[in-house]
Amino acid sequence: MRIETKQGKGNKIHISLDGEYRATVDQAFWYSCGYGDGDEIDEGELSSLLSVIAVRRAYNKALSLISIRDHGRRELLDKLKKDFDPDDAEAAVEKLEEIGYIDDKKFAENLADELMRRKKFAPKRIMQELQRRGIDRETAEEAVSGLDIDGERCIIELLETKFAHSLSDEKGIKRTFNTLLRMGYGVGEIKDAMRYAADEEQ
Repeated sequence: MRIETKQGKGNKIHISLDGEYRATVDQAFWYSCGYGDGDEIDEGELSSLLSVIAVRRAYNKALSLISIRDHGRRELLDKLKKDFDPDDAEAAVEKLEEIGYIDDKKFAENLADELMRRKKFAPKRIMQELQRRGIDRETAEEAVSGLDIDGERCIIELLETKFAHSLSDEKGIKRTFNTLLRMGYGVGEIKDAMRYAADEEQ
C-alpha cells in the first residue's frame, strides 16, 4: 500500500492509503513516525501505525480535557473510554502520568483544599467528592487529613453569611440544618453552632 499525505488546516496532515483516506494527525507527530509521502507500507506496519495514531488521538483529547481543569486518573480514563478503545485510552493516560501531567495525590490535595475553601464542605463530604472523582480511599484520606478545618467555626461563618436570611422561621432553620448535613457536618456541631448563632443574635 502506498502512503499519500495532504496538508490540512493548521498543522494537520491527512493520510490516505492507495487513495483511501485513513486518518488525520498533527505534523510533529507524523514526522516522528518515520514515514513519508509515497512510502510503501504492509499490513503489519499499517496495523502498528494505526494503533499509534489512535493512542495519539486519545492523548491529544486528554490534553484538551486537562487544559480545562485538572483530572484524576480514573476520571480522565472514564471520559476517554467514551470515545476511544480502552487500550488506547489507557496508553494515553499512562503517557500523561509518565510526564507528570496526572498525579492523583496532588489532584486530591488541590481538590480537597478547593472544596474546603470555596464550597465550605466538611471532611466527610470532601471524602465523598474525592472518591466520586475516582480517587482511592487511602489517597483521599491523606488529602483530607492535611486540611485544617474547624467544623463548628465554619458552620457559624455560613450561618452569618450564606444562611443569614434563612433562619427567620422554623422552615428555614430546618432547611439550613439539612443543607449543612449534606455538606458533611455532624448533627452535634450543627446544633452547637446554631445555638451559638442564636445566642449572639440575642
